[in-house]
Amino acid sequence: MAKKVTASNMPNSVFIENAEILGQLIKAKRTELGIKLADCAALCGIGINTLSRIENGNANCTLAAVFSVLNGLGIKLTSKELTTAANSSSAERKWI
Repeated sequence: MAKKVTASNMPNSVFIENAEILGQLIKAKRTELGIKLADCAALCGIGINTLSRIENGNANCTLAAVFSVLNGLGIKLTSKELTTAANSSSAERKWI
């Protein structure tokens, strides 16, 4: 019988302040969806070791790998500044 994926808890944080919290969020989403580590890595086009390092909060993983995982799991990062800019007229838009 195949081993069942055990759901992890979402991080207890309001903000994503570091790689550890982001990794906890990614692992919680993956396990909530019932996806095994190897299957998720294949889905996202990265190696199992890379995904494991991301989930464990290794700050030396590339942004490309992190965004591959975020996109693969349907996690969208947002910011108050981005939503404010998107709601303002194009003449008023600026990057901070």
